[in-house]
Amino acid sequence: MTETQKRLYDLVFLIAPDKDEQGAAAVVEEFRKLLTDLGAVIEKDESMGRRRLAYQIKKRGEATYHNFLFRADAKAVAELQRKMKLSESILRFLTVRIDEELRHGQKVARRTKTRTPRVVPASPESVPAPEAVAAPAPAPAPVVEPASAPAPAPESAAPEAPAQPES
Repeated sequence: MTETQKRLYDLVFLIAPDKDEQGAAAVVEEFRKLLTDLGAVIEKDESMGRRRLAYQIKKRGEATYHNFLFRADAKAVAELQRKMKLSESILRFLTVRIDEELRHGQKVARRTKTRTPRVVPASPESVPAPEAVAAPAPAPAPVVEPASAPAPAPESAAPEAPAQPES
């Protein structure tokens, strides 16, 4: 089998919480051995620990998460998924082929034009402020006094507030 036929896959699976650490490690070792027997090359093998689930799966509220990143052919992945479906220890699993996503990302990166970074000044004091141009002041309005305007009353002669009747 040539290396070009092997594709890159990411597998996450949940191990039932009734397994202790040694039981979970035994389940992981079983699937690791199955992958290597099927001709897969494991690139990453990571335990993510026991976590609480967002919702119950098979009446269980938590599970042990584990992740494999591996290269294999389609037949090996199909056999692995078949075994996981039959296993009582696996609550859920998800296998995603990620080599297409990587290839698509590289293609987009090649087509994308590189942008020149925007020049941002280090501090506002280092940039000279634009000179403010003063607007011409409006002309004052002419003051016109009416001829028969009453003279203002002196402040001491201000009328008092009317007294309120007692009830």
